[in-house]
Amino acid sequence: MNRIRSTSLLLLSVLIAANSAWQANAAPRDEPAAAAPPVPQLFAPGVVSGPANDGSPTFTPDGNTIFFTRSNGNWGAILESHRVNGNWSQPALAPFSGQWFDGSMGMAPDGSYLIFTSQRPVAAAAPGTKPKKVANLWRVDRIGSAWSQPVRLPDSVNIGPSIWKPSIAANGNLYFVSINEKGSKRLYCSQWKNGAYQPAQPLAFGDGATLDVDPEIAPDESFLVFVSAGRLTGDTLDHLFIVARQGQGWGPVVPIRYAGDDKPAYSTDDEPHLGPGHRSIYFSSDRAFPVDFPRTPEQARQDFKRIASWGWFSGYANIWSIPLEPYLEAARSAAKGTS
Repeated sequence: MNRIRSTSLLLLSVLIAANSAWQANAAPRDEPAAAAPPVPQLFAPGVVSGPANDGSPTFTPDGNTIFFTRSNGNWGAILESHRVNGNWSQPALAPFSGQWFDGSMGMAPDGSYLIFTSQRPVAAAAPGTKPKKVANLWRVDRIGSAWSQPVRLPDSVNIGPSIWKPSIAANGNLYFVSINEKGSKRLYCSQWKNGAYQPAQPLAFGDGATLDVDPEIAPDESFLVFVSAGRLTGDTLDHLFIVARQGQGWGPVVPIRYAGDDKPAYSTDDEPHLGPGHRSIYFSSDRAFPVDFPRTPEQARQDFKRIASWGWFSGYANIWSIPLEPYLEAARSAAKGTS
């Protein structure tokens, strides 16, 4: 048994044990604890999880507003929805989005500003030419109940033509993914010091070959959730992972697995975000509910209703959530075990 396989088995054992402990604490004392991985919950079906590709679920600190992206093959924008009397409002375009193709975003932990990806032009194009297509990070600041005009972040952050999924720590440090011209994907951090972003540095646990994307940093930088398509042997789909802080560096990377994510009918997960209170992970996935045949007439009517209102039958991405605690415990245990 090689070292890599031994480490993977160790991490899997830690994750199973941590998930069992979480289930035991959550279950009533007169019921046996279940060791099965959690079942993802669809978020606000028919409202936020709608009939197109929905992703990057970003909550305000009070949990009463969600910003998210909705897109098709040609256009995407940032929408917002508000929780009123326990229900989520019909989404509307965010005031700073819609003119250009806008994508994934990150909210400052105090809610004072938001950073998002946009393909809006960096500079005016020469007469008779089209603007150069890039994906850079832009910032809008909260001004009362409104938002400022978007401002492009400096080149110390926008280090290439394709920069995505910003995530902001409480101290202002900014995490993101850079995709180069050859398709290599790697996570970076630009530290915020003396009122300026410092030159971005790659995170040490990735090398570009593992195709790591979509970082989500804890406000205190004690752990990071991300997505990768190159860390599971024989599986090229994007899956969720977590890594805990270990001193000045990072511990071993731990997979986040949930019920059914290994089924052939399921596909890719991406753009994880911490939920309000940091007890859940919200993410985008084009996974589908399993369907058994034959269907009863009532099941068929419900299936048709779901197809019309939200896209889980149609290959579109929706927003799902799972609990964070078992995976965070597994990552912290793994980091302690290698310190």
